[in-house]
Amino acid sequence: MMINNDNSPWKGMEESSQRRVDFETEHNLFWITDLEGKYGFCLQSKNTFDNINPPANLKGISILKRNSNHNYGELFLVLNKKEDWQIFYTLCQDLISITHKYEDDKAMIGAVEIRLKRWQQLLRHERNIVLSLEAQMGLFSELLTLKEILVPKVGVEQSIVSWVGADFDKQDFLLANAIIEVKSYRTSKSPIVTISSLQQLYSDKEPLYLLTYGLTQTDNGTSIDKLVQDIYEMLENKSAEVSDIFDNRLIEYGFIPELIESSLFKFIVDKRRAYYVSESFPKILPPTVASQILTVKYSIDLLQCYEFEIDINKIEIR
Repeated sequence: MMINNDNSPWKGMEESSQRRVDFETEHNLFWITDLEGKYGFCLQSKNTFDNINPPANLKGISILKRNSNHNYGELFLVLNKKEDWQIFYTLCQDLISITHKYEDDKAMIGAVEIRLKRWQQLLRHERNIVLSLEAQMGLFSELLTLKEILVPKVGVEQSIVSWVGADFDKQDFLLANAIIEVKSYRTSKSPIVTISSLQQLYSDKEPLYLLTYGLTQTDNGTSIDKLVQDIYEMLENKSAEVSDIFDNRLIEYGFIPELIESSLFKFIVDKRRAYYVSESFPKILPPTVASQILTVKYSIDLLQCYEFEIDINKIEIR
């Protein structure tokens, strides 16, 4: 929906001027114009920044982060072309909504910078994202593990903090007393899972569990966005910082609803099994691989791993 130009917060502002966003928040937020009259937005922090590197690289928007001579920090966003002001206004309103969640300026700026990284993803794409069936199965299985296995045992906040996300060289969940790697496969095919790095089934820390999901794609199933919404509901009245971590993990995975081109698949879980990855579990160990070999990818037939299977409800995590 196009925004009526009469509602532009920069309407009537002269070059090199500023106007406070509102007077209800304790944070110093301003609509600004620069020396050329370009539209902008400014967030001030009561404390100076430890790091003044720009938090993101936004298409069509210049970002400046600096410390003032008066001992406070300033984060500026300036729109390069006035005709793009509608999307810029939407971005600014989104950032403003984030600031209302925080009383502390340092936490507020940190959350805004995480949000800007999301907008970097949104604005840099010339075309929409297409998540493959395999990518959706992987994310679906990890979110299901988070919601149904971890949250009942350690709570939603610790579950999200333990979620490694889209770093496919590492295990999916790193908890205080356990490590969990999650894999999925199509139920219509053989129960074979692919291990995409040497590190996924190897760790000096014990115990390490492999959780596997046999999935069927069906219109009667559940999609990723439903699981995401369920987890957001669990996060209501919880730490805003943890909610930001969850947002960031989804972005790293490529799950950006505004950019997803096609409908998301829906899945039902036909089989869910857990395996204890002991020393004798079939895997390739880094110490046994020549240093000249940089990457390793292999598959495991779960039908031949029954001796390592354990009751998924008896996994001890905290």
